[in-house]
Amino acid sequence: MKYDFTSVPDRSKCGSSKWNSAGNASVENVPLSVADMEFYTAPPIVDAIKELADTTILGYTQATDKYYDAVCGWMKRRHNFEVESEWIINTPGVVDALAVLVDAATKPGDGVIILTPVYYPFDMAVIAKGRRIIYSTLINNNGHYEIDYADLRKKARMPKAKALLFCNPHNPVGRVWTKAELLKVADICCDNDVFIIDDEIHHDLIMPGYGHTVMATVSERVKDNIAVCTAPSKTFNIAGLQGSNIIIPNKIMRTKAKACSMLNMQMNLNIVAYTACMAAYNECEEWLDELITVIASNAKYVEDFMAENFPEIKISPLEGTYLQWLDMRKLGMTHIELKKMLEDAGIYLDNGEVFGESGRGFERINLACSRQTLEKAMLRFKCAVEKVRDEWKINGKPYHKTLTVGTRLEGFVYDSPKGKGQALEHTIQKPTLIVFSRYCECEICRAVLAMLTAAYPVLRLKGYDVKVVLQSDLETITRYSKKYPFELIADPDKILYDRYNVFEADGFVQMLAGDKLYETFVGKNVKKLLNTDMVNSIASALDGNEENSDNGPRQMQLSAFIAVDKNLKVSYSHYCKTIADFPSSKELLLNLK
Repeated sequence: MKYDFTSVPDRSKCGSSKWNSAGNASVENVPLSVADMEFYTAPPIVDAIKELADTTILGYTQATDKYYDAVCGWMKRRHNFEVESEWIINTPGVVDALAVLVDAATKPGDGVIILTPVYYPFDMAVIAKGRRIIYSTLINNNGHYEIDYADLRKKARMPKAKALLFCNPHNPVGRVWTKAELLKVADICCDNDVFIIDDEIHHDLIMPGYGHTVMATVSERVKDNIAVCTAPSKTFNIAGLQGSNIIIPNKIMRTKAKACSMLNMQMNLNIVAYTACMAAYNECEEWLDELITVIASNAKYVEDFMAENFPEIKISPLEGTYLQWLDMRKLGMTHIELKKMLEDAGIYLDNGEVFGESGRGFERINLACSRQTLEKAMLRFKCAVEKVRDEWKINGKPYHKTLTVGTRLEGFVYDSPKGKGQALEHTIQKPTLIVFSRYCECEICRAVLAMLTAAYPVLRLKGYDVKVVLQSDLETITRYSKKYPFELIADPDKILYDRYNVFEADGFVQMLAGDKLYETFVGKNVKKLLNTDMVNSIASALDGNEENSDNGPRQMQLSAFIAVDKNLKVSYSHYCKTIADFPSSKELLLNLK
């Protein structure tokens, strides 16, 4: 090859966000998480930046005709999309553009459709602007993901639905949507006045045998109902220069987007971003073509490795991006155990749950690295799985069970002020409602306890006992127990939570998205969270100082409501999806027979 795709750059002292987020990153343990390549920058880009520094005053700079020619020429050559220069507005990145376009295309309180699992800043772009997320889950057809058009049409018809955040190619599942698929989506949105915010940041990274279609080209009417978000950042790994080209043919929407960008104090790009983009689009096609062969080869290597060593791991075909999607659920671990196993082995991937609940048990691996880096990671992965399986042979496989209606509650041993090491199968005397809440000092937890206290007389009349599991120690539980008419259970080590898969939220956004209490309190202004200590976990999440889940209560902990009969058979099950997604007392009484 003409270019260097075999070296392993040492980024440990460069301020790399990806490397700094990994505990022990080194040239031996290269993190394969964030979509940031482990390749040196294409030489023409480096040369252009050097020449710029040598010859040009680095002052405030606007896009030039040469810049627009480079962008429009690239879109024509690589994507068969005729772009007029006046359609282009610049933002520091596509993520910034998503927020600007949500602002421009919707009003506070409107709904924005997202096809999940998907790139996690989509959620934040909606929540940060005081809009509501409307999820439509992709169909996983044996590793090949498809759009659920019936569900998408249903969601698009909702009066509140005003925009669709769309990913083409799709991150993380690696799909390159066909023209026919795109046309169906476009027609649904146009028929229902849903504006399309089309993230095409990976559209240059298409694997051999596949072809990319810019969504704006599938019909004339969609061109008037879309913003196409592009950038050289992923293609040429220059995200640190912060430059993107947002293509909006509709003049009114383009004007709104420019206004929203200015209101967010986003003006022009920095001079280096313009220079690098021109060099990339005018001089680096050969580099890109070589890169794609490297990515395709690395994808095939991972596929072959898993087929030989772990055939139970299902890999989604990589059609586009350099991010491979692996279904590891059949390894038999929870997503929490899987993450711990990987990190203990010095393997840093993007855990699937950050892309949405349907991503739990999946991993996204960054293939933009040297083959030797990938081989070392796969060897560590093999050793890590074998180590876990050896431990299972000695100690037995950890018991985990999601309690659904009809299953049996097993092994519920607990401590409370009534005694330590009690087995529910020996102490249960009547149907029992078991509530997994948070911890005694939590205001959300106190609200749950107050609701249960108010409902308790009626629950007793219906023949039910109540037990509440908390992540507080027995001494604290004993002190709090005097306030409540039901039994409080101490589980400071989260043994029962883990045993019955009462998970934490997968992230700050997932903890809040769609939550009624959150929407009531925050309304249309997410910044209100900065001025309150209503929920300690929210403050911790915003500060980035979440407590280690092994020390003290889990700040992102969600709740669960489980009812069992005297034989411990589950008759009602509600695992909360957000921090305050607990059923009302009326709902509980209706569901408890």
